[in-house]
Amino acid sequence: MTSERPLERPLLLVEDSDPDAEALLRVARKLPLSAPVVRVRDGESALDYLFQRGEYVGVPRPVLVLLDLHLPGIGGQEVLTQLRADPTLRSLPVIIFSNSSQKADVSAAYAGGANSYLFKPDGPVELQEAARALECFWFSAALLPGPEDASG
Repeated sequence: MTSERPLERPLLLVEDSDPDAEALLRVARKLPLSAPVVRVRDGESALDYLFQRGEYVGVPRPVLVLLDLHLPGIGGQEVLTQLRADPTLRSLPVIIFSNSSQKADVSAAYAGGANSYLFKPDGPVELQEAARALECFWFSAALLPGPEDASG
C-alpha cells in the first residue's frame, strides 16, 4: 500500500499535566484505537510538531489533535489560531480537552475553529467514558481528512 490511511497517523496529545496525560494514555491503551498517540507538553512543541520543525521534521501529520487550553508558554488558543491560519493544517480536527468550563473559554475555542470541546473529567471512570466517546465518534463514525488534505 502506497498511501497512508488516516488511522495509521498519530493522534497528537498536547498536554502539560503528567497525571492527566498518563491517565488519558492508560485509557487510550484500553480502547480499540488504531492510531498511535504522540504527546507533547507545551504549545511551542505542538506547533513544532504540527509544522514539522526542529526535532519533528518528517514526522507524519496527525489525524487529530487533542489540545489542552492552558499550556506553559504558547497557550492552546494560540496553537489553534496558528493551525487554523495555515492552509495545509486548517482541516485537521482539533478537540479541546480542558479543565475549564468557563463560557469564555468554550466560546473562544469554537470561534477559533475547534471541532469540539470536552471537559476533562475528574475521575477515572468518567475519563474512560469521555475517551470512549471520543474514540467512538472521531475514529469510528466520523470521516477524517487524509494526509494529502493536511500536507498541501
